[in-house]
Amino acid sequence: MIRAVLFDLFETLITESQAPPTRASLLGETLGLNGEAFRAEWKARRPRVVLGQLSFGEALTEISKALTGFVDASAVQRACDQRTREKAIAFSEIDDDVAALIGELRGMGLGLAVVSNCFAEDVRAWSTWPLARQFQYSIFSYAAGVAKPDPAIYLRATRGLGVEPETTVFIGDGGDDELVGAEQAGLRAFRALWFLRRWGHLGSSNGHGVGLADRQDVLTLVAAG
Repeated sequence: MIRAVLFDLFETLITESQAPPTRASLLGETLGLNGEAFRAEWKARRPRVVLGQLSFGEALTEISKALTGFVDASAVQRACDQRTREKAIAFSEIDDDVAALIGELRGMGLGLAVVSNCFAEDVRAWSTWPLARQFQYSIFSYAAGVAKPDPAIYLRATRGLGVEPETTVFIGDGGDDELVGAEQAGLRAFRALWFLRRWGHLGSSNGHGVGLADRQDVLTLVAAG
């Protein structure tokens, strides 16, 4: 019997496809740095930002110092503010099918949680999203110090909901090997296809995990237990 559903956030509950934010790896020129050198330095630091070991601003500051010995603090702050603004756009809209799905799952008495790999800037607008209050638990990697696909992040969410992994399913678009990690934690994992199919540039719907095309697929899954 399924007692809870864990959801990925970006491209599962909300989509950035219509207003893609600036990729952090492309901020080099904005900071007055060599683009290629910046990308290499950013790639080395990104995992620490996702885990909250280094803030986004601290990472940009470190890179600036490493490459030029100089930090334009105003440019770093502008980059942080820009990411916050751009990431907030996706929270300003609610997909009707997603809203209906979440309402129906809550009506069935299921526990709901969000599990997301993100920077602090990425989810500053989370509490403003009208559907956020429908989730009893949320775990964001930068705050938790653990990220998908580490099984620990899923297990922390199941504990937060008071359910066992074997009674829980995880649904996500498949990024960061999240479906593999969920299965390693003892959950059943499924690939959310609704945004992937709607916006072809997001990537192929082929990949690990059984695909769920729409909200009816999710409801059928839950009903079958």
